[in-house]
Amino acid sequence: MQQTNDKKLQALSQRIDDNHGELQKKLDALYQEREKCSGPQREEIEEQIRALRNQEIRLLKSKKAAWMAHWLRTDGEVEIVEHPYRKLGATLMILCAIALAALGVYAWKINS
Repeated sequence: MQQTNDKKLQALSQRIDDNHGELQKKLDALYQEREKCSGPQREEIEEQIRALRNQEIRLLKSKKAAWMAHWLRTDGEVEIVEHPYRKLGATLMILCAIALAALGVYAWKINS
């Protein structure tokens, strides 16, 4: 099952990389065309460049999100990292409760 997921993720990542490569070629062509033009045509090209840059950002975010989901699903690194901190927090809470009980007993003995 994991091998299938890995292959699917690799295929998705490759498709995103291919789309990103095509997008870069289009952007390079638009940058060159922009240098040659002026006036309203240049503004039109600028708008196309902005749209392609936004599309590029979405592609890269999609790739990052897919890899992060895969990482969380397969490695379980979050569980490994958080587990010691949970033990530390529980230990500190128990120590605080013991200290509070000790202070209560001490205060009761002083008042008695």
